[in-house]
Amino acid sequence: MTIPTSDGAGKQATTMKISNYRHKKILEMLYQRQSVSADELAAEFGVSKITIRRDLDALAGENLLERTRGGAVLASGLRLEEFFDQKDHLSKREKSLIGRYAASLVAENETVFVNAGSTTLEVIRHLRGKKVRIVTNNAACLGIDFDADQELILLGGDYRAPSKSLVGDLTIAGLHSIFSSVTFLGINGVSIKKGCTSAVHQETAVNKAMIENSSGKVIIVADHTKMNCVSSFLTCPLNRIDMIVTDWMAPPAFCQEIEEQGICVVRVEESDPAG
Repeated sequence: MTIPTSDGAGKQATTMKISNYRHKKILEMLYQRQSVSADELAAEFGVSKITIRRDLDALAGENLLERTRGGAVLASGLRLEEFFDQKDHLSKREKSLIGRYAASLVAENETVFVNAGSTTLEVIRHLRGKKVRIVTNNAACLGIDFDADQELILLGGDYRAPSKSLVGDLTIAGLHSIFSSVTFLGINGVSIKKGCTSAVHQETAVNKAMIENSSGKVIIVADHTKMNCVSSFLTCPLNRIDMIVTDWMAPPAFCQEIEEQGICVVRVEESDPAG
């Protein structure tokens, strides 16, 4: 698991390899719950509170969390970019169910824009069995076995290995002559005040081009860790999207606030069978 860290100015500084299993699980629990206590962590892992305190101190020393008197909370600040291979293993079930539901919204013979990301990759996976045209800069989709009657248009451009995405002028030029009937976008943050934000400037430009050439709904697909968060670059304000598909752990109060903005929010249920 690779975690990007930041300097005091909020800029990405280093990338630390998290190899300790307990440290990985602590961070995953923090992403889900926003805060954890030393007592519950000690019970979860069957170790002493002294051991847990050492774990939390080590993670706090790397600016991955903030220590509290009884445990820890998520580190404050902007959401930075995570490598694709890291993202693809986090919240795997949630992303699969989000992708399954999102794909169910697509009708036969539609042209679908899908941007880069691990959640949008799940959308593409779950489109299997539908006769559709998929237009994407998500290079990770090349590992998918597409149906014979599906059409894949993989946009050209500069390859970004950390996100397995294609970006740049060639990518945007390819979008200018294509119009989608539905667009799915994965992002790094959804905020009432700041809108939909992304961690990579080049990918934001592609997202905006997809929105501009969308003749149908624009749908954000993002798991609960992206809710009420802000990243570095604006993809679009909330009033430019039609729907958010997230998971059952997304904060209900925050989702209600989004719905009050006139945007449909779907929280897929944990009990739904994986696609």
